[in-house]
Amino acid sequence: MMDRRFFLKLTGFVTVASAFEVLPLAAHGRLDDAPRVAGLDSATQPVLPPGTYQFTGRVRLEEPLVEISGITNAQQISWSRGLAPPPPMAGFTSFEYFDQPWHVPEIRVRGGQLEALAVVPIDLG
Repeated sequence: MMDRRFFLKLTGFVTVASAFEVLPLAAHGRLDDAPRVAGLDSATQPVLPPGTYQFTGRVRLEEPLVEISGITNAQQISWSRGLAPPPPMAGFTSFEYFDQPWHVPEIRVRGGQLEALAVVPIDLG
């Protein structure tokens, strides 16, 4: 059973993380190539300290099956196309732990486009 204080902290972090996006991504064509932090190439990606982080993203769905990989909790989203002209959007969340300094991992989306990504540190102390 989950501790009430931990649950309240976790929901608070989720609320804060969804309120702003710290690492916006440039929109790419098909995301067979890995997205990067806007304006930075792989040599200048920020190095972040060890710890636990919440990854929250938004994906534009283009195919009936969308696969998100490059995160611990790889995900699949299936949907059926409706009559609506704009493609639908879906969100995802993954909690990641890094025990040494790290760069934003390569998050890949097959069947859609990664529109936004937020990476927020989680203080479990």
